[in-house]
Amino acid sequence: MFVITLIESTWFGFTKNRLMRQLLKDPNVLFAEYKVPHPLEHKFVLRIQTTSDYSPQDALTNAISDLISELALFEERFKEAIKEKKEGLD
Repeated sequence: MFVITLIESTWFGFTKNRLMRQLLKDPNVLFAEYKVPHPLEHKFVLRIQTTSDYSPQDALTNAISDLISELALFEERFKEAIKEKKEGLD
């Protein structure tokens, strides 16, 4: 079980939902769930069950790494689209 605390409340819903989706994409993750102990606290408890040869820590680390890569790609494509849009207006 992991307790994840977020400083910024704006990202709270996005983070827990994306993290869950990413975890469930992993074929070595058998079960993943989260619960929010209290709605006024910006933290959630994450429970991950994996295959015997794969630890929940590895699953969480890989899911976070994959999300960081996806966000970096999104940022790159977004910047390219903005650049193309600006060039099209000139």
